[in-house]
Amino acid sequence: MKKLTISFSLFLAFSGATFAQSLSTTVPNETVTDQVLKELNRERALLSQNLDFRIKEIDSKITNLDESIKNSKNASDKVEKLLERVKFLEQRQTEIDKNTVSVYKYNYSSAVLNLASMEREIKPLNLFNSSREFYSTLDRVSNPMHYEGYQEWFGKFQNFVKEEQDSNASLAALNHIMAVTGDLSQGTPFVGMFAGSLFDGIGTFIESLNRRQKELQKQSIEMLKLTTSVSQFTHDKDLIETEWEAINKSLDELRNLQDKEMKENFVKMLGVNLEEFDRKFTGETDAKKRTQYILDISKIAENKIVEEREKNPENWKQSYHDEMLAVQNLKIRFGDITFRILENLKKYEGLIEKYKKDPYLKKEMGELEVKLDIVKNTFESTFNPQEYIKASNEMYIVE
Repeated sequence: MKKLTISFSLFLAFSGATFAQSLSTTVPNETVTDQVLKELNRERALLSQNLDFRIKEIDSKITNLDESIKNSKNASDKVEKLLERVKFLEQRQTEIDKNTVSVYKYNYSSAVLNLASMEREIKPLNLFNSSREFYSTLDRVSNPMHYEGYQEWFGKFQNFVKEEQDSNASLAALNHIMAVTGDLSQGTPFVGMFAGSLFDGIGTFIESLNRRQKELQKQSIEMLKLTTSVSQFTHDKDLIETEWEAINKSLDELRNLQDKEMKENFVKMLGVNLEEFDRKFTGETDAKKRTQYILDISKIAENKIVEEREKNPENWKQSYHDEMLAVQNLKIRFGDITFRILENLKKYEGLIEKYKKDPYLKKEMGELEVKLDIVKNTFESTFNPQEYIKASNEMYIVE
């Protein structure tokens, strides 16, 4: 039994010294936290096996004592063996307490390390950087000024509106709103009241053209159809994009809660300087350095559990239990948000499919489809919402 305990202690010392170096050469940066947690769980599992072995050994001794007490006819011998039995029961409880501490050390380390990893996860820079071109393409599709021939034609139409506004109240209103809007080529959406006034104005313009202006009349009809398609596309797109406002609000709320938990756990409970944390973990690109730093944080968390148990043996679990639950809820909320993001991205697939056959927009839909695939693939390679939520629900082990 003694040999087993010594061997296990040597293993822990060796693995703690070599783990940071081996991990940094075998796993990509984004999996550092997961790999550290796997290593901590492996060590805890070995410790648990060791404790189980010792408890079984104690149980065997208690069983033998019970049999001996049952068969003993000497009163003093029975008392001596009963006292020995109490000693073994105390040893057994000590081993159970060790296992409880081991579980809490792992679980709180898991909470702290998952909270640390959220500092990087909550800033999905890869997603936003790769999606920037997609959203700029969406904006171009929504602005008819980017379509061939439209800007030149619109200049003729705009001159007509200015010339006829004095004799037509609707054209006067349209001229006013175009003046207020300014340079339409900069992306003013052709929707709502503006779109309605614009359609009426284009209709009036077409009706004003005489037989000698057949080419302009034909072109104007095509531009009216294009404007209608673009306006409806923009309306449908805006319905999807209203969800981004709610998602961004949820992300802001999550970030505030995460900041609060960072201060509560890292500053108040662990005594870690957040500026140092940002420098050595969040902003660190060297996997070896990040791994060593997160291992150091984990060791601080484990030591705090031991210290708290010694200072407050009756109620040492409560504050750590509350913080572990708070972090788990944060992780689940973050998983829910990533799920909402993915679902909203999928809505663009339906939007593109709807306008694929529109003769005025089908080329742009082809470009959008390619760029949307890039966005989705980048997002899904960074976040797997279902797996993330599942892992968040299973991030702790049960005693």
